[in-house]
Amino acid sequence: MFDSIKMKVSSVFIQPDILRQYNFASFTYRNQKTGVMTTFQMQDEIIPYIKYQEASGTLTIQVSIPKLLYGNNVKAINESDIPIFFQRVQERLQQLFGIHIAHEDWRITRLDVCCNFHVGNRTGEYVRQLSKGKMPYKDTRNYNHDETVEFYNKSSRVMLYDKYKQCKRVKEPKEIIEQSKGILRLEIRPSDNDMKKYTKEKRAIHLVTHSFFTYIIKRTLEGLPYTENVETIDYEWLLENKEEISKIENYLGFTMIKNLFQESGIRAIYTTSTLPNRRSLAKKITIPKKEGLKRLEIVDSVQG
Repeated sequence: MFDSIKMKVSSVFIQPDILRQYNFASFTYRNQKTGVMTTFQMQDEIIPYIKYQEASGTLTIQVSIPKLLYGNNVKAINESDIPIFFQRVQERLQQLFGIHIAHEDWRITRLDVCCNFHVGNRTGEYVRQLSKGKMPYKDTRNYNHDETVEFYNKSSRVMLYDKYKQCKRVKEPKEIIEQSKGILRLEIRPSDNDMKKYTKEKRAIHLVTHSFFTYIIKRTLEGLPYTENVETIDYEWLLENKEEISKIENYLGFTMIKNLFQESGIRAIYTTSTLPNRRSLAKKITIPKKEGLKRLEIVDSVQG
């Protein structure tokens, strides 16, 4: 459902003596309207990013919801995990600073909406196909050939990637890598405007919900730029037979021309010596094909 979340709350008072107990990276800057303002920033083992602006009493935190709950973000959270997450955040802030923040007081500044799709060995195909298209008002870029495709602009992004390859690249534990096999991961970072359209005040109690998750995921899936849903050549088979690529190219070209112009047409195109060679080649080569990719649907998403 969700991964990284950044949220803030205002008018929080933390005792100066408590602040001095921790190894904050603090800095001071001058604001002409309010005078001197000090900001404290720290990394915590449970909440990796904590920032506190002393003058306004604004507390900002950022954390991965599944990592806080499970220790990794391969397993997707369930709706029942949401209150547990906020409870653990509250417990940690109480432990660190002696403060209580109600669930309804948090306002969202960033929320990564995510979905895992089990597509077997076709993760690379999805990435390659989608990277050929564009989403409205977004640029497209891809990474590492068939690992990641991203649709982005200044305020939002949509990213799909092979979770297994990503876990291997960052050297996750073996059991996490095994869990990630066959997962195509969809991650969406809605814009500030997207969140305001759903709820003007961007309160966590309204955004970190199954209904907002469904709203964002459905809208995104409907806009993914699939190419024509036709049979495709198995890319892995091509890699295994790349030594024969010139013969495969000849076969594909001959097959296409034959399909376009039929038997009578190809007799006028090929010489009397070339045509028998192409027919002989066509009998020797069998290219395995795969059915076109199924459109991703929210009902196919998996937990973990």
